[in-house]
Amino acid sequence: MKTARFWHYHQSGLVRIVLRTGQTLHHSHGARTDEGWTRESNIFSFDGQTVTNEWCNDGADCDGRITRDGVSICAADRLSAGYDDTENGARFPDWQTAETGQRDYSAEAAGY
Repeated sequence: MKTARFWHYHQSGLVRIVLRTGQTLHHSHGARTDEGWTRESNIFSFDGQTVTNEWCNDGADCDGRITRDGVSICAADRLSAGYDDTENGARFPDWQTAETGQRDYSAEAAGY
């Protein structure tokens, strides 16, 4: 497959992403919240057979800062085999978790 096409939610909106073999797309956004801040980042890449999403959700609120990150993959033939959003007519990739991580800065400061 030379081109991967799939749906993704970005800033509460539906976006169609198109990647050619060897292409990478990075997007992120962040904002202040009523208790702190939030930031989301995604790096999508396509090798001709698999789409890889390196993601990170970071933020801080009254309980402190926490960062969650990971890598999800989806075979090109499964890019519309995941969640079905019937309201918007979109079918999402069947993402498989390759790795995940979490860092709780408050817990680290407390010695956990």
